[in-house]
Parts: sequence; C-alpha cells; structure tokens
Amino acid sequence: MDRKLIKNYLYNILYQLVKIVLPLILIPYNAKHLGESALGIYNYAGSIMNWFILFGILGINNYGNRQIAKVRNNKEELNRTFFEVFFMQLTDMVIAMAAFYLFIRFAVTRNQFYYRLTGLTMIASMLDITWFFYGIEDFKKASIRNIIVKIVGVALILLLVKKPEDLWMYILINVGAELLGQAIMFIQLRQYLTFERVSLIDAYRHHFKATFQLFVPTIAISVYTMLDETMVGALYNEEAVTFYKTSMNIVKMFLYFITSIGSVMLPRVTNVFYNDSDGAAKAQGLVNTTMKISMLLAFPMCFGMMAIAPNFISWYIPEWPIISSLIMIGCPIIIFISMSNVTGIQYMVPTGMYNQYSASVICGSVVNFCFNFFMIPRYGAYGAIIGSLIAECTVTAVQLILIRRKVNISFMQKSYAVYSAGSLLMFAAVVLLGRKMPQTMPGTLVQVAAGAAVYFLVLVASKEELCMKVLSKVAGRKQNA
Repeated sequence: MDRKLIKNYLYNILYQLVKIVLPLILIPYNAKHLGESALGIYNYAGSIMNWFILFGILGINNYGNRQIAKVRNNKEELNRTFFEVFFMQLTDMVIAMAAFYLFIRFAVTRNQFYYRLTGLTMIASMLDITWFFYGIEDFKKASIRNIIVKIVGVALILLLVKKPEDLWMYILINVGAELLGQAIMFIQLRQYLTFERVSLIDAYRHHFKATFQLFVPTIAISVYTMLDETMVGALYNEEAVTFYKTSMNIVKMFLYFITSIGSVMLPRVTNVFYNDSDGAAKAQGLVNTTMKISMLLAFPMCFGMMAIAPNFISWYIPEWPIISSLIMIGCPIIIFISMSNVTGIQYMVPTGMYNQYSASVICGSVVNFCFNFFMIPRYGAYGAIIGSLIAECTVTAVQLILIRRKVNISFMQKSYAVYSAGSLLMFAAVVLLGRKMPQTMPGTLVQVAAGAAVYFLVLVASKEELCMKVLSKVAGRKQNA
C-alpha cells in the first residue's frame, strides 16, 4: 500500500476506535438506565425506519463513492456529478420520509410518538454526503466529523438520559448528533466544489439506472441484516431485538478495523481499474494483499472474542447473560464478512460486476429469510444469529466462485494456515487462562494481552510474510532514526 492509502486507513481506524470505545461505555449504561423494553421499542422502530431509508437512498452510498472516484481528476465533472447525485438522493429521501410517516399514521398502533421521533433520523440520511469524501479519498475530514458526532452524542446521553422514560430524549440526542455531523460535512465541502444548478431530469437519466443496480444487492444484504431485527420483533418480541442487536454490535465492533480497508480500497481500485493501462492486474494485486491483511486480523478477532465472551459479559452486562452465548455463536461472522468485504466491496463493486454481486447477496438473503422464518419463532435471537451466520457464509462462497477466473486467491498459501493455527492456539490459551482469572475488567484485559502475545509469537516463529515485512520496516526506521 502507498502512503496515502495507509494514511486514509489510519484515519478510518481512528474513527473505528472511537466507534468501539464509546459503545463499550454506552451499552452497559443503556442496559442499566433505559432497559431492554425501552431500547426494544427504539431498536424495533429503527429497524422499520431503515427499510424506508434503504428505498430512499437506493445504492447511492457505494455508487456515489465509486462515481466520484472516477471523475475526481476533472473539476467540472466532479462538480456536476456531485450535485446530480446529491439532488437525486435528496428527492428520493423526501419521498421515503413521507412514506414512513404515512406508515406510522395508518399501521402503527403502539408507541407512535417514539416512531415519529425516530423518523427524524431520515433527515440526516437525506443530507449524508460521506460518499463524496470517500470518493476523493479525503478520509481525514469524514473521520474527524464522525468522531465529533459520536463523542457529542454519547456525552449528552450520559448527562441527560437516566431512566426508561427518557427514551424520547435518547432518540432526539441521536438525531441531533447526526444532523450536527452533516452540517460539518457541508462546511467542509466548500473547499472542493462550487454550487451548480443541475437538471433533476438529467440526474435521474445519468445515475438512476446504476444506483438501482447497486440497490438490488443492497436490498438483498438488508434481508440478512435489517430484516433480522424486524423479524425478531415481529415473530418473537421486542426485548429479543435488544439482545440480538447488542450481541451483533459487539461481534461486529472490531470488524470495523477490517471493513475500513474496504472503504479505503474501493475508490483506489476504481481509479486504478478505469484509468491505468494495466488496471486489471493492479486491481488483482490489491485484492490479494488486502485479503491477507483481512484474514490476518479476522481469525484472531473471531477466536479471541469467542474465548473472552463468558468472562467479559459477566462483568460488562451482568443484567443480560444471554449475550455471552449469542456472541460465541455469532463470532465466525467476522471471518465471512471480512472475506466478502474484499471480494464484493473491494473488487466486484469497483470493477462493475454488479450483476454477480447482486446474485451473491440474493443467495445469502434467501437462505437467511428461510432460516429466520423457521428458527426465530422457536429460538428468538438465537435463531436470528444462526440465520445471519449461514447467510454470510453463503455470500462469501458464491462471491469466491464468481470471481475465481478473474482473481486468483489461493487459500493454500502458508500465511492462511498460520493465521488459523495461531488463532486456535490463542483460543486454547485464553480459555484456559479465563478459568483461573477473576471475572472482572482486569481479568479480561489479561486474557486479551495473553491472547495477542500468543498469536504474535506464532506469526514471528513461522516467519509469516506480512508480519516479517512490517517488522523489517519498523526495524529499518529505527536504524535510520
């Protein structure tokens, strides 16, 4: 990776660290002060609202990122493309928001007040232009903005939300923080663009077909992400929505370190693929490298989280012991999502393989819906976790099959064996240590440190390629210093 890619990744990682640390503070606080019933109302209302956002935003997040990356070297095209895509997004989201409030009026019989407040979040989605900054590879501004939003939101919740009856305030704080973030984005936008009037008809003619192509896989993906929460609430109960969402948030918390690579690589692969004479070969090389990096991180994250879950949850959220077993079942999702992030977001989308990408996620969503339909009524959150796990595995397998003739990803290399073996050894060591350690925060931190040390020693002892490159660069810098 070149220096700019590393810099962008580090900015994104800084934001992901904030996304990890702040929820770690907020989850037990919410469990104690709001409780599963109030959070269940909010989460269930949010899961329904997200369907309307999904139809309003179409596939603009990925499409806008990709399209801006293609034209960023042409000031005039960059200006026109942004305003066409943005005004199309604005129009679609106004329609979606109106539809959501009509839904509340005629279909919601309980807690309408909270649904209406939750719906205000759609204004922030309407104005979200993060895709522009990702497309021009300016991750610094997007990351700093997101960090400010998260810190302000969490601080206000800790100060003002004290009991279940404060749910209305909790919702408004989340909405207000998001709107603050969008305002910051538009202030930063002025240094790149000048306002330009564009034809809405031209905007739809130029961009609607392509965004709709990305909307199809987005819908399919949502069947095994958003639909899980909606089905748990509809087929089981709202409290189970809280348990499911909390466990999945913890499982995916550290996954942000890996999916951040996808956010950074999408515009780069797009720009290289379409503008370099040997773009296809360079894109393949980037994908192979990021797959190794992803697996280097995903395997220890998966097995490490499984190993510490019992001790961690016993002191972190003692009110909800069910979360521990849900986490342990769901952890392999980390590996599958990491792989599909490379094959799908970092290769298929940038290179225009929309139909194949759609096919892969449609397969996953069909599998997920079937498992959810039969398992959630009987097993609740457990059924949803299992359905998500099988769906992610399906998507990954289909994507690997579809790109096999274009990208040669050989999992028979020594590095992948080292990652899996090192993670299993780490898992065994952490589990054994956990039996002797107290179920406290210091005890969990000792488990984490010991697990990291075991995994690192395995990488060094086996002279794993990526690890050796990093160590040699660090040693070289020290010598030069």
